[in-house]
Amino acid sequence: HYGTAEIGNPPRRVVSLGITDHDVLLPLGVVPAGLTQWGPWASGVGPWVEPMLRGQHPKIFGSDVDVEGVISLAPDVMVALQSALTQDQYKRLSSFNPVVAQPPNAIDYGVNWRVQAETIGRALGKQAEAEQLINATQARIDQTRRDNPLFEGKTHVVVRTDSAGTYAAYTKQDARTALLEQLGLKLSPAIENLDSGGKFNVKISKERVSLLDADVVVVTTAKPTDVAAVRNDPLLNNLGAAKRGALVLLDDYDLTMALGSATASSIPFALDRLTPKLVDALR
Repeated sequence: HYGTAEIGNPPRRVVSLGITDHDVLLPLGVVPAGLTQWGPWASGVGPWVEPMLRGQHPKIFGSDVDVEGVISLAPDVMVALQSALTQDQYKRLSSFNPVVAQPPNAIDYGVNWRVQAETIGRALGKQAEAEQLINATQARIDQTRRDNPLFEGKTHVVVRTDSAGTYAAYTKQDARTALLEQLGLKLSPAIENLDSGGKFNVKISKERVSLLDADVVVVTTAKPTDVAAVRNDPLLNNLGAAKRGALVLLDDYDLTMALGSATASSIPFALDRLTPKLVDALR
């Protein structure tokens, strides 16, 4: 994105600035000295990698990059793939030590999970381990698709909502959609045909809620506390999918976050929990 990171010896101290970059660092055996808080968990990381912290407590940063705070940890390398790092922040951080930033053709927070794992593996001098991680996750996706032929060609929409009843449908740009497509499901044409301006999701007004209908509709909430209101949402409950029992409301916030993270580590966790729900919906 902004330059090339030249990394000599495998780095010992790493600070993770991408919101999910720790999902690759931890399975590769690197507990970061500092990381960016992602999700509601006190440890700053999802349950799918928390045991890999091995009881250590990295310094937790907010989403605004604290350049001084990061440098004070004296990292050998800073990893900022799944981030919105600016040119200025990159310049200030890389004057201290190498920074691995978003790849040139990626949108902020939009790095594909395989590219994320490959790039971090290269930065750590652990290409072979990263390749193993990628292959294991891809094998899980492929196996899930083979085990569930009923997914093939069925249409899906993933919608994010809240207790106020605002709706946004995830687009082709989004990792949730990409994962479902890898399972054989197809994004509903009604959503695919909307112009999202290259964004991860597209707002849907209450008048147009019927656009959200599909063979299976997965509903995620902005916060865990929204679930009760969303469960009783009359507009969503009026969709054909709801009447067929094909509206899947995610009331497990760890699953919601795992799907949104969409990393080599969170995808298997998400598949474990989501697959049975999709099967029930499409039966």
